[in-house]
Amino acid sequence: MPKVKILSPDVISKIAAGEVVERPASAVKELFENALDAGATRVEVHLKDGGKSLILVKDNGSGIDRVDLDTIFTRHATSKIANAADLEALLSLGFRGEALYSIGAVSEVTVRTRTEGAKEGWELFLRGGARERVAPAAVASRGTEIKVEEIFFNTPARKKFLKSDSAEFDQTLNIFVPYALFFPSYHLTLTHNGRTVYDLAPAQSFAERAAKALNLNAQHIIEAEDSFPQDKIAVKLVLGDINIQRPRRDLQYLFVNGRPVQSRNLLFQINDIYRLIMPEGVHPFFAVFITLPPEDVDVNIHPTKREVRVRQESRLGGLLRGAVERALMTKGGAKEVAANDVFTFEPSGSGSNSAPARNFGVPADRIVFAPGQKGAAASIGRPAAQYWMAPTGYRRDDLPIQPPAVESGVNFGDMYQIPGMSSAAKAGESGHLVRVPERLARARFVGTFVKKYHLFEEGDALFVIDQHAAQERVVFEKFLRQIEAGKVEVQHLLTPVLIKATPQEMLAWESSEDKLKSFGFETTQLDEGTLALQTAPTLISNPEQAVRALLGEESLARADKESVARRACRASVMAGDKMSQVEAAQQLKELLSCKDPFTCPHGRPVFIEIKSSFLDRQFLRT
Repeated sequence: MPKVKILSPDVISKIAAGEVVERPASAVKELFENALDAGATRVEVHLKDGGKSLILVKDNGSGIDRVDLDTIFTRHATSKIANAADLEALLSLGFRGEALYSIGAVSEVTVRTRTEGAKEGWELFLRGGARERVAPAAVASRGTEIKVEEIFFNTPARKKFLKSDSAEFDQTLNIFVPYALFFPSYHLTLTHNGRTVYDLAPAQSFAERAAKALNLNAQHIIEAEDSFPQDKIAVKLVLGDINIQRPRRDLQYLFVNGRPVQSRNLLFQINDIYRLIMPEGVHPFFAVFITLPPEDVDVNIHPTKREVRVRQESRLGGLLRGAVERALMTKGGAKEVAANDVFTFEPSGSGSNSAPARNFGVPADRIVFAPGQKGAAASIGRPAAQYWMAPTGYRRDDLPIQPPAVESGVNFGDMYQIPGMSSAAKAGESGHLVRVPERLARARFVGTFVKKYHLFEEGDALFVIDQHAAQERVVFEKFLRQIEAGKVEVQHLLTPVLIKATPQEMLAWESSEDKLKSFGFETTQLDEGTLALQTAPTLISNPEQAVRALLGEESLARADKESVARRACRASVMAGDKMSQVEAAQQLKELLSCKDPFTCPHGRPVFIEIKSSFLDRQFLRT
């Protein structure tokens, strides 16, 4: 009895379809690309239930001849290439002839089409790859309409693993938006369950289309072009300046010969240039369009055609770096401070923290002794206008009433008693190996390096603390404790912070508004693309970035408390703020009180230890 069998055509078709059509968004991508390849300048995409029940794509392209209706749903049937040599000069988006075949194999498909000059149109209906009807149809104008219903009806295993309607629709948005950016002169429409999400009329420029499609301020978008004739390369750049900052790399688009692609190396090169104007922890918006000889690009390496190989990619990366840097340095604007970027707070009721408005550029939650403030400052005889700057994330009631007088070489272990630490262990008299936190507690402050690292000396060791990672750990644990207790301390904004959200962010907000509120972020929808943030947790120093980070969390409505706290804190704490010795002392106290002072919430080390013996070896002293 032979073990090797030839699979039936039905099984083969389903296997092949699984490689191309992973989810409804995959079908949208293939149909959308076919419309663009057919010369369409107007494309409509209509979905129901995230595409699970219905995908309808209408275009004004060239249409399909009656004779071609007999073959377009046959495997490897294509009008894009004729022989192997054509693979070396691909300019079309599709070329394999597998898309329609794969879609038809796992769904019900209805095609209505008419070509230019034809007296009538035609309609084709398939179910599970089987052709059931081809007949004349009344089609008003040139173009094609393809309706896909009940996708994966005959492959229940694939259908079972589809996600929620909103999650599947979000994947379609990730397909639609890049093409909307690349074809600014086209009229593109996207609806979901009868609601219009995008209705993009033809734009005059790439920047105008990007501003409309992504809900960005057009004034902060740079357009530039560069060419390198010796390499036969041309680059079109659409770059956000320093005023467009994102907590994630969700607005970064790369195109090669009109095709949206992924390239880790090229994206790294662009992001690395942005470090010249942006701090760590925030990310830019950009859309980069690269044109190079087709023979220098191999797009035939992945079924989805999202990955490409580029000849001399390192050379291209270097050229791209120079082009982006020139554009940012010659056309980029200065950092702007809008009125709603300056947060002011109103006194709140029980369970909330009240704070004075910001003054002289000093954040309110870092003012301990404010002008005219009564209470602690007056009781100890300090001038009313004296400020003590506390590390971001510390509330005033967390700090000592009077900042300790700190001299050079202060012993932090003498200043603060670490919970659970005996005086003998503190003094190192136990004779046993002293734990790192206990050694840190009695360390001597040496200084701060490049506004990022605090240096402490203890015995024959030098401790280097990452102030950003340390602050992240402190804020994270405080915030998590408040979330778990159900008592998140919030601050009420006198003027709501307006957040211009992308369609993806609005989609996430609709399903997680109550979840955000439970974590202290009370938001309302102001208009189709704007959220108004009215309250924020007192521990979060940048609530807008925190909200954006949370809306980028996959399935936020079902996310656990720890992942929400981690995401919010990551978007809120930044490095680069200069901290005094007093502030370093307070941060160390809070850090050593944490359950896990060794790493930040994302696994990076908070501090490292350098032995004097290591330095001795570097200086050849041993």
